[in-house]
Amino acid sequence: MKPEKDTKCGVCATPYFERNNFFYGKQITVRDSVQEQSFFDEKRRLINRMVLGWGVVCGLDVHWDVEEHEFVVSQGLALDCCGREILVCEPARIKFEAYEEHCHCAREKREPPKGRYILCLKYIECKTEPVELPPLCCDSKERKENNRIRESSRLWLKLWEDGKKPEEVCLKHAYGHIACIDRFKKPISEIKDTPSCITPTIHDYLCARSKEGCPECECCDCVVLGVISVEKSHEHGPGPEHEQRDPGQQPTAQEHQQTSRAPSDDRPSVQIDTCTYRRLVYGNPLLYDLIYCHHGDLPHIVDFSWRKLTHPRREVDWNTFLRMMKDGLTLTFDQEMNPDSLNPHTFLVTFLDTDEGTGTILSKRIPAKRIESKRERCFTAKWIPDPEWAFDELKRKHSELADGVDIEIIVRGSRVWSRNGKALDGDFVDDKLPTGNGVQGGDFVDWFKVRPRSEAKEPAKTYENF
Repeated sequence: MKPEKDTKCGVCATPYFERNNFFYGKQITVRDSVQEQSFFDEKRRLINRMVLGWGVVCGLDVHWDVEEHEFVVSQGLALDCCGREILVCEPARIKFEAYEEHCHCAREKREPPKGRYILCLKYIECKTEPVELPPLCCDSKERKENNRIRESSRLWLKLWEDGKKPEEVCLKHAYGHIACIDRFKKPISEIKDTPSCITPTIHDYLCARSKEGCPECECCDCVVLGVISVEKSHEHGPGPEHEQRDPGQQPTAQEHQQTSRAPSDDRPSVQIDTCTYRRLVYGNPLLYDLIYCHHGDLPHIVDFSWRKLTHPRREVDWNTFLRMMKDGLTLTFDQEMNPDSLNPHTFLVTFLDTDEGTGTILSKRIPAKRIESKRERCFTAKWIPDPEWAFDELKRKHSELADGVDIEIIVRGSRVWSRNGKALDGDFVDDKLPTGNGVQGGDFVDWFKVRPRSEAKEPAKTYENF
């Protein structure tokens, strides 16, 4: 698929823009009227290709009509690499000539036309509404012209020659071929003795990319809708439509393939891949869906039971700590969570202890009896300590915690998820609630200090006194 010779679709396809300067007495010629249309058309197309990009905007699905032996393309919209809008408002059809030829000659036992083909959608213009013009003064012949120029499209079926790489037939993968901000990173062996203390930002990366030049058409003068493979029926295994899938599971790119069988084993099967090489225009609706898919509707922690007792000083006395252990530590969420994901492996309470011999700080997990989840006004999860540990550790005279201790609470966001399958956005950033930074899987981490039992304002109680 080579580009049309007169197709120029770079940033400077139109070196400068001129519009009419209207004034009384100005004679409007064909040139002026054409210039008026061209000014707005070219500006719009420049914005389309440089700001929006090109490819399929919506619709334009492809399927093979076995009965009629033709491809059918549904309604939709595309932008070609020159920024021209291609609007398809009625199902478009195209015959597969090689396949048709085989079907007509099936009685001759000819081999089916195996191979790969590319189905493209191309922008075209056609002149309509012919009108007759009066003869010129020097010529008595009548003349005809067309009153309108209609923007339209046509389907284009091309053979993908065997042995060629995808990029040689204009089938480059649309995006994702350039490493993102990793290009600024270096192996540790290459870092100087005094590395920069400034880390490049995403803006730095995008700024560097914008200096690499403006996009060009690069041989693609049509929008690829799909890649078609024709094989003998017995050579092709069951298609994706026969595979088992969990309810609600979305298809992968490879599974966006349709396999149509001919009624007879002598006829070839037609497989259509409508995803792998289909370039998409990421308009606002698609970008919203993409962002929402990864970051929207995430669960957050909106409150926790020890907040008023420990913040902002992050410390409590011994008796308050005993009361917290007796009542349990409760988290409140803004969505209903999967109770199974909140368990002693994901909702952790630990205390920090210093090894007497080495001075090493050890993190010791307080065993949990269970995690109680329930839904009232909000969904809550309560961590309850193991009673044997509590009675043994919190009442004995030489408790490891009696001289004061740091308590840490951690909820592993990547292993805690809501009923809709979204992981907890649990980052407790700057001590602000609700938690979260817009990304799934962040851990909730909080801590506070328990003052020594001997410093209790009231007589120190034991666990069983509550």
